[in-house]
Amino acid sequence: MSPISPREWLVVAHGGHSAWVELVRRGAPVSGRVSLRGAFTVRRPPPGRGRLALVSALATGIPLIVGELTGQLALGLTATLGAVTAIYYPRSSWRYRARALPVVAVGSAAAGTVGALSGGNPWRTAIAVAAVAFVATVLFAALLAPQPGAVPIVVACAVATQLPPGIANIGTRAGLTLAGAAFAYLLTMIGARGDQTGPSRRAVAEALKALATMSDTVGTKQTEVTRHDAEREIRRAEVIVARDRPGGALAAIAARLRRVFTRIVDYAALTGRPPPDSVARRLLDYAADVASGRYDPGRGTGARRWRPPPRPRAAAAGDTALATAWTGASARASSLVHRAAAPGRRPQRTRSSSRTAAAERGTRPRRAAARRGHDHTSWAWHRLAVTVADLAHPTGVRPLAPIIAPTRDLLADGLRPRSPAWPWATRCCLATAVAALLAIAAGVDRPYWAPVAAASVLEVRTARVAGQHTVQHMLGTTLGALAAFALLTVPLPVWSLIASVMALQAAIELLNPANGGFGALLVMPLTMLVAQVSGPGQSAESLLVSRLVDTLLGLAVGLAASLLLWPRVAGHRLPYALSDCVGAIGALLANLLAEAPGAPPGPRSAPRPNERVGREARRTQRDRRRGAARHHVEATLEWLSEMHVEANNEPGEAARATWPTVVAARRLGYLVLLEPPGLRDALPATAGTPEGIRLLFGQLAAGMRGDAPPPLRQPVQLPPFPPLLREFAALVDSAPQR
Repeated sequence: MSPISPREWLVVAHGGHSAWVELVRRGAPVSGRVSLRGAFTVRRPPPGRGRLALVSALATGIPLIVGELTGQLALGLTATLGAVTAIYYPRSSWRYRARALPVVAVGSAAAGTVGALSGGNPWRTAIAVAAVAFVATVLFAALLAPQPGAVPIVVACAVATQLPPGIANIGTRAGLTLAGAAFAYLLTMIGARGDQTGPSRRAVAEALKALATMSDTVGTKQTEVTRHDAEREIRRAEVIVARDRPGGALAAIAARLRRVFTRIVDYAALTGRPPPDSVARRLLDYAADVASGRYDPGRGTGARRWRPPPRPRAAAAGDTALATAWTGASARASSLVHRAAAPGRRPQRTRSSSRTAAAERGTRPRRAAARRGHDHTSWAWHRLAVTVADLAHPTGVRPLAPIIAPTRDLLADGLRPRSPAWPWATRCCLATAVAALLAIAAGVDRPYWAPVAAASVLEVRTARVAGQHTVQHMLGTTLGALAAFALLTVPLPVWSLIASVMALQAAIELLNPANGGFGALLVMPLTMLVAQVSGPGQSAESLLVSRLVDTLLGLAVGLAASLLLWPRVAGHRLPYALSDCVGAIGALLANLLAEAPGAPPGPRSAPRPNERVGREARRTQRDRRRGAARHHVEATLEWLSEMHVEANNEPGEAARATWPTVVAARRLGYLVLLEPPGLRDALPATAGTPEGIRLLFGQLAAGMRGDAPPPLRQPVQLPPFPPLLREFAALVDSAPQR
C-alpha cells in the first residue's frame, strides 16, 4: 500500500476538487477484486461460530434420533429439512433473530412442501426447484441478507423432491418440516439466551477495529475504503446495540464510536497527516477488551474491567515516547485551551525598539501562521486523545437510539424495477432448472444435487467470484468423494451414522467460513451418510458416482450461467444506484431545511390541551417523514456500495471509472446523515427553498445517469456550510461529462 505524498494528502484533506477526483481515481481500490489464488485462501472463522455449529448439529441430529426411536426414521429425516433455520443471521442481535428466524422457518417449510408436491415427476421437479430458487434469491438479494443466502432453502426443496412419496401425506410432511424448523428456532434462541450481549459486544469490537484500521490508513490510497468500512461498522454496531438494548457501559461505548470517527477525520483535516500510531493501538486494545467482556468497571467483577494499558517495555524507546507524547500533548493542549479561553485575559505586550519592531514586522505573519498551525494541531490532538481515552470510562453518556429502517422499506428499495435482484434471481432460476433437467436426462439416480450445486455457484453474483467458488467446490467434492468412499466401505449401525451426521454438520458450519472447499469436502460424506440413513443397503459406488456426476454437472451449469447471463448487471446499474443515492440525499437535505426554524421561538403561553395534541401529532408526523428520508439515504448508500463491489468483480472498467463518484456520494451522504451542528446552524441562512434543493439534486441525479449536464459546482441553493459545499463540488466534478 503506497502512501500518498504530503502535497497530495493536503489536497484530499482540505477539499481540492478536480485534483481530488484524479487522486481518488488513481487510488481506486483493487483489494475487493478476487483472483483464482483466493480460492486457496483460508480465513479465520468469525467469533461465535462454535455455538452455531453445536446448535446446527443438535437441530439436525435430534429429529433423526427421535425418528429412530419411534421407528419412523424417514419422518425424522423430513423434519431435518427445517434445521437450516439455525444457521441464519448468526451476527445479528438476539431480538432481531427472534423476529427474523420464524420467517426463515416458514420459508424452509414452504420450500420443503413445494418440493414434496413436485416429487416423482421430472418436469415438476425442475419447475419447483427453479421457482423456489427465484423467490429465495430475489428476497435475500433485496434485503442484502448475509450468508448463507438462498442456498439452504433450495437444498430443502431439492431434497424434499427425492424423499419417498409414501412415507406420509403432504400435510404431514409440511407439518414435520415446520416442526423441525420450530425446534431449530428454539435451540437457537435458548443457546443464545445466555449471551444476549454477545452480538452487541462483537459488533462494537468490530467497529473499534475498523476505526483503528481507518486511523492507520489515513493518507494512503485506502483512505476512502477504510473510512467507508468504519462508517458501515459503526452504523451496524449502533443498530445491533439499539436492538439488543444492553444498556450500561456497552451502550455508552457504542454511543462514543461516531465521536471517535469524527475526531480522527478532524485531526487529519486540520494537521494534514495521519494520527499517531498510539491511537490505533489503543483502539485495538479496547476492541479486545470489549470482545472478551471486560468493559464495565461498575460491575465490580474482575472479569468485566478494562485492562490497564500495557506498560512500555524498557527496550522500546519508541513506545515510551508515544506514551509521553500521548499525555504530554493532551496536557499542553489543555493548558493552551484554558489559557486562551480565560475570561478577561489580555495578551501581554513586551517593549521593543523601533528597529527591532521593524525587523520583526516582516516575520510576524509567518510566526502567526506557525502559531495558528501549532494551535490547531494541539487542539485537534487534544480532542482526539481525550475522546479515545474516554472509551476506558464508559459512563456518563446517554446513548441515542439510531433510526432503524423497517424491513418493508428495505424490501421496497431492493425490489424497485431497476434493482439487480431481478436479473440475479432470473439467472439462478434458469440455471437450477437447466441443471435439474440435464441431470434427469442423464439418468442420474438422485438428480437433486445438480440444481443445488448450480445455486451454490450463483450464490455469488459475478463471474470472477463464481469461478473461485467453482474451483473450491470441485476440489472439495473430489476429495470428499474419496473420504466418503472410505467411510461407506465400513458397515456402520444406524446410531453411528446419526452421530457421524451430527459431527459432520458441526464441522461444516465451523469450517465453511474459512474456505468454501472445506464445506464441499465435508458435505460429500454427509450426503452419503444421509442417503444411507434414508435408504440402507444401497451400493456405495453407485451413490458416489451419482453424487459426483450430479455435482460437477451443476457446477458447470452455474459457472456457464454466470459467464453468459447478465455478466455486467452491476456495472450497468451502477449509474442508477448513484442517481438514486443522490436523489435520496437531496430529499433528506430538503426535509432538514423544511424543518429548520427561521428564527428562535419566542416566549409563548402554555398550550391548551387540544393544541398540545395537535403539536404532538405534527411532531410525530415530522419525525416519521424525517425517519423515512434517513432510511432511504441509508438504503441507497448500502445498495451503492453493494453495486460497486459487485461491479469491481465484473468484466470491464465500470467500477474503476465510477470510483471517484462513489466516494464523493458516500462522503456527501454520510455528512448529511450526521447532521453536524454547523449544518443545522447554516440552514436558516439558506437562500434556496426545499423544492429548490430537490430540483438541484434531481438535476445532479440526472447527470449521474448521463441524461443531463450536472449543475454548477457552487449553487446558491445550498446552505452556506463549507464542508457541504466542498463535498457537493467534488461530486459535481466527478460526475460523467456529456
